[in-house]
Amino acid sequence: MKKYTLLLVLFFALTNAFAQVKTQYFDENWKPVIQEDMVYYRPEPKAVNGKYLFKDYYKSGKLQFEGFSLSKTEEKFDGEVKYFAENGKISGTSEFRNGVLDGSVKTYFEDGRLRQDATVKNGEEESAVLYTYKGTDINGSLSLYDLMTFFDHDERVKQIIYDGDPKGIRQESYLSEGKAKYYGPDGKLLGELIFDLYGNPNNGTMIEFDFNPMKVSATRVFVDGKEQQLEKI
Repeated sequence: MKKYTLLLVLFFALTNAFAQVKTQYFDENWKPVIQEDMVYYRPEPKAVNGKYLFKDYYKSGKLQFEGFSLSKTEEKFDGEVKYFAENGKISGTSEFRNGVLDGSVKTYFEDGRLRQDATVKNGEEESAVLYTYKGTDINGSLSLYDLMTFFDHDERVKQIIYDGDPKGIRQESYLSEGKAKYYGPDGKLLGELIFDLYGNPNNGTMIEFDFNPMKVSATRVFVDGKEQQLEKI
């Protein structure tokens, strides 16, 4: 009888040991590795209100990721998840539904400024806005202006060149429509231009800008592809 009891105790002890989810270790590509080779690690997820809270950490112990999963052993995230740089600043957020990306997806530069703001539906990106800021390096040159680029699925449809305030002085280019609109410092419309099929000015008023700071430098009027008036400021 005592022998049977001892075997029963050992059986439950072993069962519990195997049932426990130990800390997992990953390399820079999130491939499982031993502790000595880790770049990131994930402690056992905790049960919270019917879900499981996943938290990933850098080797330094700084938080890298947190989000709720519907499963303790699978990354079936539900709700908003957050990503963090090692300096503690948020680097991105994503919304999931039943394990699938569905909703807002945002990423940030190291200084905290917005880098991308996208909308995803059932795992497929529907729209996105990419941000480039004045003074950032673009192919070896520093940008002279702030820029927002809008995408509809994979198609680039609109761009806004501006200086700090996207509702202030700016140029809006509607790439899929072949036209541009120009606005002054007060946000009022200064001119609108229609381009031909080859991207050349066709009809309307073109406003040229200088930068640092952004200001109007010239006004050009086109009729049927021919320039009628040039007014330098």
